[in-house]
Amino acid sequence: MHDVWVSRKPRHGGLACSVALALAVLMACWPARGSAEPLHFLAAQVLSIEGNGFSAPPYLLEAVNLQGAWRPVSLPHAVPSELLPGVDDPLRPRTVVTWYRLQVPRQQGAADALNPYYLYIPRWKTDGQLAVYASGRLVYRSSGNLLWNGSNHPLWIALDKTQNAGLPDSLLLRIERLRATGAAVSSVWLGRQDEIGWRYRMRDMLQVQLPLMVSAAFLAVGLFALFVWIRQKLASRQPDSLYLLFFAMSLASFFRSLHFYVGQFKLPLPDKWFGWLTISSLFWLIATSHFLLLRLHRRPSPWLSRAVIGITALVSLVTLPLLSAVLPGASELARVIYLVLLGMGFCIAISGLRNARQAGSGEALLLASWGVVGMLLGVHDWLLQNNLVSVEGSYLSVYVGTGLFLIFMYIMLRRYLGALESERLANASLAQRLRAREAELNASHARLREIEHRQTLSQERQRLMQDMHDGLGSSLVSALRVVEDGQLHEAQVAEVLRSCIDDLKLAIDSMEPVEADLLLLLATLRFRLGNRLKSSSIRLVWNISDVPALPWLDPRNALHILRILQEAFANILKHAQASEIGVSTRASKGWIEVAVADNGQGFSVDDAMKGGGKGLMNQRRRAQAIGGEVLLASSFTGSVLTLRLPEKQPA
Repeated sequence: MHDVWVSRKPRHGGLACSVALALAVLMACWPARGSAEPLHFLAAQVLSIEGNGFSAPPYLLEAVNLQGAWRPVSLPHAVPSELLPGVDDPLRPRTVVTWYRLQVPRQQGAADALNPYYLYIPRWKTDGQLAVYASGRLVYRSSGNLLWNGSNHPLWIALDKTQNAGLPDSLLLRIERLRATGAAVSSVWLGRQDEIGWRYRMRDMLQVQLPLMVSAAFLAVGLFALFVWIRQKLASRQPDSLYLLFFAMSLASFFRSLHFYVGQFKLPLPDKWFGWLTISSLFWLIATSHFLLLRLHRRPSPWLSRAVIGITALVSLVTLPLLSAVLPGASELARVIYLVLLGMGFCIAISGLRNARQAGSGEALLLASWGVVGMLLGVHDWLLQNNLVSVEGSYLSVYVGTGLFLIFMYIMLRRYLGALESERLANASLAQRLRAREAELNASHARLREIEHRQTLSQERQRLMQDMHDGLGSSLVSALRVVEDGQLHEAQVAEVLRSCIDDLKLAIDSMEPVEADLLLLLATLRFRLGNRLKSSSIRLVWNISDVPALPWLDPRNALHILRILQEAFANILKHAQASEIGVSTRASKGWIEVAVADNGQGFSVDDAMKGGGKGLMNQRRRAQAIGGEVLLASSFTGSVLTLRLPEKQPA
């Protein structure tokens, strides 16, 4: 027949508008070497039958009357939709059944039982259902929802996998659609797996699988952004609205592009509600993009924001399935609604470009620029949806979400790197301030140590001067006056001088470092008194046990202890007439006790205290100065002086 075309070479006609499909077109120029060339149908005969309501396709064409005026058309072929559709009966809408008949040439060569024939339809579009017949028998029917039926998916149909199956005698496509929405079908390929399989796989990957993976990744990152926002909220910090807006954008993008990926299986959502969600979510996506731009460039646009909210709310309300009795459905209104969307989107993108330039925000400028690109892609998709360009092309707005995903990842990466750099600079600044402060503190501590050292020297000097004045000086002055008066014998003068020398040695011994060790201080005292006790024929019994260290034992406090014990030994030597002196130590309940006992004649402690003995008073005064106390006990068998010292720092 002169009006039916069958080509055995690929045809590169149609609108080369899809960048994603450019690779498939390029590969079509180099078919597999040694393989037969497939059949490429570029013409068909068409028969249209109007009716009301949808009906299931028959299994065999024998049950259908296809008599009528068939007319020849070129493939791809499209029927435009109505610009202003009327209100249809929701139960029995106006429908059209369009039949496309393809003439298959007679088979040449033997059939291959292991390599059957496949039918490949790159694109078909309708708000309805599709059925494919080979040799008068049904081999495929769309199984998704009635209106949202997966028409974005390329079709790959095995015609007959039985043994020795050959080319079918005839091919017919049945498209049943709403009369107001139009329909389209691309050219058709017929061949074996190794001839046309790569065409299907390439288009399915670029048109369906790749956008689906990116959309899922977009939603996953959006959920992560939502968790970040919730974490900031729970941490009682001011949450960054950027994360919440990005989540809303990813969710709206996922709902918007859902109809590109589903449809080959039936959805649990009715067609009208799914159509409402698909159309409304596109407005939600544009609205969240607008508010994300405002967040980035921080230049408010009150009038535009009010317009965006109002238009989005109005469209979401008008397309509700609950109003289908008085208004056309979402599918019928899509053509006009998308024009409103394009106008709103261009206004948002251009306003965002201007504000981003004025604010100097590179992130907002990038997002607004992609918004302009997205609107241009939307113009192409509007033309494709309304069959004003070749159906051989592909929807490009499906890649808008991909761009948004990449832009936001770039923004997040840039902000993350910026936060790391800010933290590094803050840490460097803090480290510099800490070094400066540390240097100031070291200098201040050095000055304080110098002042403390000087004060210590001054205090030690004053202490030594006072001690030598009160002790050694007083003894020497008294001895000098008595000698001058001639009242002392030589033995008495020697005794006075020996006492003065003991006082001098005691002062010197108190300057020795004892490192909080009381036993070392007592050992020094034993060494100093050893010769004197030996010359007096008094035996020293040294019964010292280990005791805890005294952190507060410094030269001043050491001198007090030595003076108390020296006075105790002096009193025994002068008055007790003892033959033995015992020194012992022990620790008890936070106290350290040093006991000096003799076996002398004893004395009355009460009489001694009432008599105002300076020696006993000085001992108690010195003990109180170091937080301790002196206990006296005496009887006819001897006397015991106990010096009690606190283990902790005396108050």
